[in-house]
Amino acid sequence: TTNPTNMNTAVFVALLALATAAPRPDDLDIVQLLRNDRAQEGASYNTQVELDNGIIISEVGDDAGVQGTYVYTAPDGQTVELRLVAGEGGAVFESPSGHLPVAPLPVLAIHPVPEHALEQIEAAAQARAAGVEWDQQGFVIE
Repeated sequence: TTNPTNMNTAVFVALLALATAAPRPDDLDIVQLLRNDRAQEGASYNTQVELDNGIIISEVGDDAGVQGTYVYTAPDGQTVELRLVAGEGGAVFESPSGHLPVAPLPVLAIHPVPEHALEQIEAAAQARAAGVEWDQQGFVIE
């Protein structure tokens, strides 16, 4: 039979060996904390953190949601700023520095929508207005 203690020891030794053998970067920068102001009262909080490498975190939250600004330096040297507004209706990120992807402009249809498709869309809208509901397979819920 296998002794659970021996198995635990073997797993521990294997994980210790992996951790010891893991490569370590030689160019670790030590970062100084310039500001660390935090306050919390109930569900409301305010966090202001600044590091000497240019990282700035400014976040305020309460029952209604969260608002924050996050600044850091990208590997190419550009300053990146992100803003977050999150609440019951969802979250919105903005990037005044222009570092968030932007959706492409809508593509105009090459062909017009066929008449029979427009008729079906209109029929569905009328049925929906009359209170008809469909399940996920498209069957009418009675």
